[in-house]
Amino acid sequence: MKKNLPKLVITGSEGLIGQKLCRHFAGRFEILKLDLALGHDLTDENFVATWFKKNKNLYGMIICHARNAIAPLAGAESKKVEPCDLPLEELRIFFEINATSPFNVCRNFIKNNKNGVLINISSLYGTVSPHHNIYKNFVKHIGYSMSKAALNMMTKYLATYYAPNFRLNTVIFGGVSDQKQDPHFLAEYGKLAPLKRLMTTDEVVSVFDFLLDQKSSYVTGAEIFVDGGWTAW
Repeated sequence: MKKNLPKLVITGSEGLIGQKLCRHFAGRFEILKLDLALGHDLTDENFVATWFKKNKNLYGMIICHARNAIAPLAGAESKKVEPCDLPLEELRIFFEINATSPFNVCRNFIKNNKNGVLINISSLYGTVSPHHNIYKNFVKHIGYSMSKAALNMMTKYLATYYAPNFRLNTVIFGGVSDQKQDPHFLAEYGKLAPLKRLMTTDEVVSVFDFLLDQKSSYVTGAEIFVDGGWTAW
């Protein structure tokens, strides 16, 4: 008889990192996928509350869903958004998806479970400013940086408030290669990363192995950087 596997929720399961994590943890966990592409609107407060009431006895959750402002791929047109000119509604959308929604899924996990391991995915641009000169006619949206900084603090707040039953940590990634980036961006990014390149999706998974394992039972409220040394300068 097959042993019941612990349940792991992965939001943003259909994205680049989410797909990688779903494949990696299949067989060790029962994966519960949440993604807009699957019809799940994680900015809908009622949907989130109902889903977590129906899906209890969870082991952990990795929060991958996010709104990003990605530099154009090679040969594509770019759009430069001046911070002083952007509509405030754009800022609100970034906060809604990157900070408010993750807070809501975290609190609903906590409401409906006795313990668990929660991991938020953030960006180095939530801790340091982007190097604007590595992009060609493009500015990384300030809403992305501001909302990811809020996510980092939210994770620390909940980690201290709900310890010891719940452990919450933040994984802070550098740029991830998707094989299609503009050569100018790749060259300029490599100059600023001590490891001289973007990370691959194969390098994503090990930090989650660690944080989900009981061997990391004393790790909570931490920011773990996987950025090729970018923030060490």
